[in-house]
Amino acid sequence: MKTFALPRSGAALFALIALSAASASAQVSVSGVVGLAAGGALLDGDRPAFQETLRLKKDGYGGLEALTVSRSSDDSLFRVEGRLMPGLADYRGSLRFERFDAFYVDVRFKRFRTFYDGSGGFLRPRSLALPHFDEDLALDRSYLSAEIGTLTPGRPHFSLRYERFTRSGAKNSIRWGDSNLVGAPFSPRAFIPSYLLVDEVRSAVTAEITHHTESANWNVTARRETTEVSNRHVGRRRAFEPQDRFVTTTEGAASTQVSGHAHYERQVSENLRWSAGGLATDIDTNLTGSKIYGGVPDAEYSATFARRQSGDGGYYGLQGSGQLRQYVGNLNVWYRPLPHVILRPGLKYEHLRTEASENHTDTTFTGAALTAVQNQQQGASRDSWNEVTQDLEVKFTRWPQLGLDARAVLNEGRGGVVEQSIILPAATPVIDRDSDYRRVGQRYTLNANWNVRAGLTLGAQYNYRLKMADYRFKKDNTSNAPTSGNRYPSYLIDNDVASGDFNVRLAWRPRSMLSFVTRYSQQSAVMSATFEGQPEIENGRLHRRSIAQSVVWNPTARLHLNASLGITRDRLAVPAHRLTMPSDNDYVNASFGAGYALGKVTDVFVDVNHYRADNFVDNSDVTLPLNSGQRMNSAYFTWVRRQTEQLVYTARYGFAENQDRAFVGLNDFRAHILYGKVQYKF
Repeated sequence: MKTFALPRSGAALFALIALSAASASAQVSVSGVVGLAAGGALLDGDRPAFQETLRLKKDGYGGLEALTVSRSSDDSLFRVEGRLMPGLADYRGSLRFERFDAFYVDVRFKRFRTFYDGSGGFLRPRSLALPHFDEDLALDRSYLSAEIGTLTPGRPHFSLRYERFTRSGAKNSIRWGDSNLVGAPFSPRAFIPSYLLVDEVRSAVTAEITHHTESANWNVTARRETTEVSNRHVGRRRAFEPQDRFVTTTEGAASTQVSGHAHYERQVSENLRWSAGGLATDIDTNLTGSKIYGGVPDAEYSATFARRQSGDGGYYGLQGSGQLRQYVGNLNVWYRPLPHVILRPGLKYEHLRTEASENHTDTTFTGAALTAVQNQQQGASRDSWNEVTQDLEVKFTRWPQLGLDARAVLNEGRGGVVEQSIILPAATPVIDRDSDYRRVGQRYTLNANWNVRAGLTLGAQYNYRLKMADYRFKKDNTSNAPTSGNRYPSYLIDNDVASGDFNVRLAWRPRSMLSFVTRYSQQSAVMSATFEGQPEIENGRLHRRSIAQSVVWNPTARLHLNASLGITRDRLAVPAHRLTMPSDNDYVNASFGAGYALGKVTDVFVDVNHYRADNFVDNSDVTLPLNSGQRMNSAYFTWVRRQTEQLVYTARYGFAENQDRAFVGLNDFRAHILYGKVQYKF
């Protein structure tokens, strides 16, 4: 992974900032905050599950949690912020210098770590799990930006920004490997864990000019972005058996994106204004990759690998390239034809065109002798897409206490894709396909907001969405005859999704120190498909209902209470099959918080949280268990003492408990969590 380095020009930039700050007006004020903190946990149970769930390092952490220093004068501002927490790999810093009504310089850096649990599956009938690597995984993300811009009043503002994003580390994957150690009648069963090694860098330079006047606003933006990806997925099949082998999949990409955007808005009168915008994007991408079986991760391809098995299909030497061209234009109008009616029509057009090509060598092993078979393969595709979206929103403002609006969005797109693939050197066709597709979307929204009286408001919203996709295959070398063993994709000719959702929200403040918020929502969706020569079938039906209630109460000036409860009932019905079943995602969230002022300088806080999902179905006799069965409870007690106006102490104790039925205790934990902080203001 590449590291950040401050160029010489960066040192000059910081020197310029410091010099400008030093030459500011004599009327100068300096203020800031310094906070030192430390924490850790006493853990009984699974460490990776604890770290992923609570986003804390079990071994502890400590450092500079917060640093803020501001220096302001009559004509400038200089501000520095920082955070250094090595145990959590959490680092943040920012620096801003601003000369009022002239220019600004802004530099920011952020890096943080996300923890992952690399656990695989668990076969309940055999009480068997097959870990084979350290499941304590983590992924580091970082962000760096440097921006300079102008602030001159009455003139166009210019800004130039550089950004750099990175991801590096390891995370879990659900591409599990198979095992025969489970024995009949469960063999084979896939539950061996795998992991993904990530190495990604994305950099962007953005230049923007904006201008605002009383009657018009406009901006023009140009952006160039580069991305480098070098990821590897490592899986393992038949672990601890004679057929034990690793399969490593590498994914490399290098792309360059250049885009330009322009927007113009003009106010014609008090009752009419319009805006228009356009976007052009050009992306060029080069791809590399391989999928190779071997005795160790990252093995080289071998035609005589000792533990090779029939059907171990892979590839190596992947070289590909792709180009994407996108053009988008939109026009919007805001018009008040009557005193209490507002119309907002809009029109959007999008054209998308892609071309791609690749070549690689396919590998597999066949026959009793497991003879290696290698075929060089080439492929290419072309895709073109055009879509028009129409949008109309109507608002009615006749009554000050009641707001009504309705919106309709209609879009239709048509496109076509040509796909070809051949085996060399005889140019034997593998894929030869030419297809057209059409997609239609509709969305209708109704909103109402009613201020019933002081302290009581009611809001409601209804949405209906319809998505329809039709496919027509003009040419396909894959046989679609009823006797064919593989009729896809020509077999599918239609795919539709219809959904509707309704929600209502009530906010009530019966007393100045007491308030309630209630929200109820309901959603339903139907997924259907049509196959050639068959009637339309229903692939799935979703029903979801949820209600949430929160209350905030300050019974005295020293006591603050808040509580919330959320209940969700989620059902997804699918066609009956021995490997699938209706999926439930019911869960309950509850929380309680309290704060009490013990005196003028001491406060205490209590926070309690509860999560429960009882949906687990033990289908391990047929396939992997489905749905979630988890309970998570936590409680925290916090003590805060303001020793002086500048000095503040904070101490916190917490207890967290997790139970996960799907892993039969392997991912359970109980933890005592400790935290302390000293903060000084100046």
